[in-house]
Amino acid sequence: MDFKHVKKNEEKSVLEKKEKVDQDFWRQKYHLQGIVGLINDPNGFSQFKGKYHLFYQWNPLKTDHTAKYWGHSVSDDLLHWERKSTALRPDTWYSKNGAYSGSGIVINEKLYLFYTGNVKDEEGNRSSYQCFAISEDGENFERLEPSIVNQPDGYTRHIRDPKIWEKDGKYYAVIGIQSEKLEGKAVLYSSENVKDWKYLGEIAGGNKEPLGDFGYMWECPDYFQLKDEKTGKVVDILAACPQGLEPQGDLYNNKYQSGYFFGKLDYEKPDFEITSEFTELDRGHDFYAPQTMEDDKGRRIIVGWMGVPEEEDYPTVKNEWLHCLTLPRELKVIDGVLYQLPIDEMKSIRGEKTEFNGTVNGETEAGKGTVYEMIAEFSDFSDDFGLKLRTGENSETVIKFDYKEKKLILDRSRGEQPDKKPRKVYLGDIEKLDLRIFVDNSSVEVFVNGGKEVFSSRIFPQKNADGIKVFSEGNVNIKIEKWEWQD
Repeated sequence: MDFKHVKKNEEKSVLEKKEKVDQDFWRQKYHLQGIVGLINDPNGFSQFKGKYHLFYQWNPLKTDHTAKYWGHSVSDDLLHWERKSTALRPDTWYSKNGAYSGSGIVINEKLYLFYTGNVKDEEGNRSSYQCFAISEDGENFERLEPSIVNQPDGYTRHIRDPKIWEKDGKYYAVIGIQSEKLEGKAVLYSSENVKDWKYLGEIAGGNKEPLGDFGYMWECPDYFQLKDEKTGKVVDILAACPQGLEPQGDLYNNKYQSGYFFGKLDYEKPDFEITSEFTELDRGHDFYAPQTMEDDKGRRIIVGWMGVPEEEDYPTVKNEWLHCLTLPRELKVIDGVLYQLPIDEMKSIRGEKTEFNGTVNGETEAGKGTVYEMIAEFSDFSDDFGLKLRTGENSETVIKFDYKEKKLILDRSRGEQPDKKPRKVYLGDIEKLDLRIFVDNSSVEVFVNGGKEVFSSRIFPQKNADGIKVFSEGNVNIKIEKWEWQD
């Protein structure tokens, strides 16, 4: 089968569309995005020979999910990314209908990528192959035949997104899968040599204790451990993206969800003993398919797709591009709570600083900006208050604390995206509210009270919408520090 056209089509599409993409004023300044077309899941997140490597699902041909390549970028600081040549293309028989998501691991000074090859027949019936590719230089990859062909008994062909790790000289993979009863699950495999894999069993999923019905497919599973910085206890975390959860009040308001369980992985049974509720990793409109890695500083870093499957009706489509990735964040467990913190490197892009301090009652101007970092501290309040960002004609993004409901609300209804509904999270009785906010040309990321909660949402304001306002129904003391973005 001749696949020479795959690379040619990619190169032709980039040449035709790049100029139009670059001229869009919604292009991001400090978020990783595709050169043209659509990007989605972060893949193969790893550190190899002193560089951070981040791969991502990419369709260079259109702003939809009809083709799946692995784009590739490298960085010294997780902020300034250099685009490399495409790592994986749908140009083998095992990936002819898409090189789907997977992970990366360094073994014996080589970078291994594990991914799902997607194959469909003329009737649309799917076959799935867990494949891998190997690189000695981090740029050129040798594709090998599949290591896992299709699914174990009792499951459908929906098996994908392998996340690989090593423990005690053995390799393990957690993979998302669907049972024949159409239940989302996570299964565990093991290998002695990275090439030959043994199915161990199902470790978590819908209608497996303690869960009831919990979605019809689990995508992009991840497993890792963190040491609780207060108690010293090592905790196991299983992350997954269940599809098919119904909204429950303020929970599960996106089309598909992304979250985690605390628990304990028993490799022998095998079983992930769940000891917590399922908790959404992000409360915003645009977050899915996160992937973590541990770097040489001992940090567990997470990156997500700032988008959600099957939601492509965004205004950048007319300019031939769609979606981006979130900022990298450090994960920490403190007294049994998972926190997400902006990485320290974010301070390196701080430019000119301005401040706003005082007591506010009503609404007042608090500065201007389109691309910046802000730290806002609120205290001594007894009514609703908040911020309005990127304000202008027909534009504003509102972050509001509802004092009676004790909820933080992100409202992006005055923007050019289809989902106008707010997102909310319950904070409870608080005496202070600390927000660290990163605003880019078409996104906002809000870290709440030291990263205990996070909102990630795309926003599409008018080009010159640069106002910043503070508002309150009663008195509120506020202190704001803002830094303009500086590359």
